[in-house]
Amino acid sequence: MNTTDLHPAAISLRKGQIHRIRHGTGQRIEALNGCLWVTIDNDLRDVFVSPGEGFSIDRDADTLVSAMADSSFVVLEPL
Repeated sequence: MNTTDLHPAAISLRKGQIHRIRHGTGQRIEALNGCLWVTIDNDLRDVFVSPGEGFSIDRDADTLVSAMADSSFVVLEPL
């Protein structure tokens, strides 16, 4: 995926900051830079997303996106 055009819509987090996504089933998190740690309430998985990678939210629960380093990412709506 070419993410160049997505930078204006990007969410930026400083290291240690957290972004909450509520009821995000079907949304996709795409990392543009940095490193993200994604956790979903009541889910045992720990997902790490690096630049150029993504993760699709597959549960209807709060999702936390934590910046392991200064990072930016986009949240894409389901098709």
